[in-house]
Amino acid sequence: MRTVAVLVLSLAFPSTLHASGSTSQSAAETLESAIFLAGPSIAGLPIVLAPVPPDGASRGVEAWTLPPQDNQAAQIVIYSGSGLFRCASDPDRLDYQCLLKLASTIIHEAWHYRHGVNEAGAYEAQIAFLTFHGAASAQIADARLSRHRVLAAQQAIERRRVDR
Repeated sequence: MRTVAVLVLSLAFPSTLHASGSTSQSAAETLESAIFLAGPSIAGLPIVLAPVPPDGASRGVEAWTLPPQDNQAAQIVIYSGSGLFRCASDPDRLDYQCLLKLASTIIHEAWHYRHGVNEAGAYEAQIAFLTFHGAASAQIADARLSRHRVLAAQQAIERRRVDR
């Protein structure tokens, strides 16, 4: 296991990070570390932490993008109660792979924020990020499997819609 200390330079990569509900300083620091790892293309995006998933969220939800609504801009939301976020923020673990996956999740949601709902493009961006940053092969395989499942589900929905 590779352990890496991540230096957070919030001045170098400003973001519009806001806590939604009660969020600990540790959770905010974890998110800032993941944003820093995700890189300068993420700077300035409206990213918020949420202590609960949205109604109707799938099991295992880690993040989502809210479209613009009621005179508010779109936002990227990171679920601070997810297993991934807890792994990335565990001070006893310091697992680079967890932080890397959290950063890749931000990359995925940033793709949606900029380009819309197309999952193929979002997963391609996420997989490219993981590959470039030396993610474990199991993590890259998991992202590919997730992409396959999501795209297969979308195709099944589309086929049912066409068959009606």
